[in-house]
Amino acid sequence: MRTRTLVACLLSIPALAPVDNDSPAQETDEPAYLEIRDVPHGTLDERTYTSRALGTERRIVVYTPPGYGSSAARYPVLYLLHGAGGDERTWTERGMAHVILDNLIADGKLEPLVVVMPFGFASPREPGAPRGDAAENKRQRDGFARDFLEDVIPLVEATHRVHADREHRAIAGLSLGGAQALALGLSHTDLFSRIAAFSSAMGAATNPDFGGVDFAAVLADSGEINRRLALLWIGCGIEDTLFDSNRAFSEQLTELGIEHVFRVTQGAHTFPVWQRYLYEVAPLLFPTEGLR
Repeated sequence: MRTRTLVACLLSIPALAPVDNDSPAQETDEPAYLEIRDVPHGTLDERTYTSRALGTERRIVVYTPPGYGSSAARYPVLYLLHGAGGDERTWTERGMAHVILDNLIADGKLEPLVVVMPFGFASPREPGAPRGDAAENKRQRDGFARDFLEDVIPLVEATHRVHADREHRAIAGLSLGGAQALALGLSHTDLFSRIAAFSSAMGAATNPDFGGVDFAAVLADSGEINRRLALLWIGCGIEDTLFDSNRAFSEQLTELGIEHVFRVTQGAHTFPVWQRYLYEVAPLLFPTEGLR
């Protein structure tokens, strides 16, 4: 059983007070992976589509790597989910995900890939609106799951040169998006072979009444999960109010014999932590020798 707990101090990340994940990061010393360098840059494409599952117009943001336009190659794909206060633009506008990916690729640390950032709710919520009750949360999350599985994935595979198989498909997210990545990824190992979750809002993942999944059933066959998943990565900062629930989930996985990485760092519920996690995780997703 490969269960590893990694404990490290992120020296470039100051211990910040928890903030909503839609708030700008307040970092003073910008790490090198966030610098906009004179290297080849990927392309961000914002695409509008009609969701047949929901009957509405929706948007996704797609990152294609440098050289995509002049290549005939097919690429692995990462579906990257935002948190409760965000939307499909949050990972690029707040998280600078495209800058992190450009730098990793330029430094030879990351094989080029396509990254898809969808809108993680069934319908937009008014700015500043209070969090919904259980019924509203379930409607929002179940609706997103239907749209994601029935519309987003087929759309991406029809319009972009990505491999349409589970071995080349990963899902990751932060906070609520981390919970959604765990719920969708672990309950659909027929679709995903790599899962990463950053500071996950575990209550949203584990409670079916709030749109989560029944993990007792999902995790029952640990041998099949271990066989299907090439990577299950969970990270959380020790100053994060969600740390205890993330640690408890890692302990549950360990008790069930499910192979995973639990990454423990300094930091609270902030973008500097999630940016660092994306920087660390992206190269682990699709190493050339790891694709079967």
